[in-house]
Amino acid sequence: MKKKKTNPVLRILGLLFIVYIALFIASTSGYYESKIRDKVVVTEEGIKEFEEKVQNGEEIDIEAFLNNERIDYSSNMSTLGDNLTNSLENAVSGGMKIVTDILRSLF
Repeated sequence: MKKKKTNPVLRILGLLFIVYIALFIASTSGYYESKIRDKVVVTEEGIKEFEEKVQNGEEIDIEAFLNNERIDYSSNMSTLGDNLTNSLENAVSGGMKIVTDILRSLF
């Protein structure tokens, strides 16, 4: 029995379709909304704590109420991916400009 070879373009399209379905499910299931709601709840709790400290006349440090939990996940690979993406974007944009210029000159 011979193994049937699959077209690499079909593999890529299949993979993109799976990614699309995963993002669609995450969107419709409310994953992003729940993350945003969690941040709002934390903010509301911080506001209540701030108001209690003001009413009690306690000293207030604004840094204690700011939620700056930004984690830097960058690495050499992510920087390389970012640079590659920017290069591809510039190449595709330039190519499309050339194609539109050619089509514009024909018509």
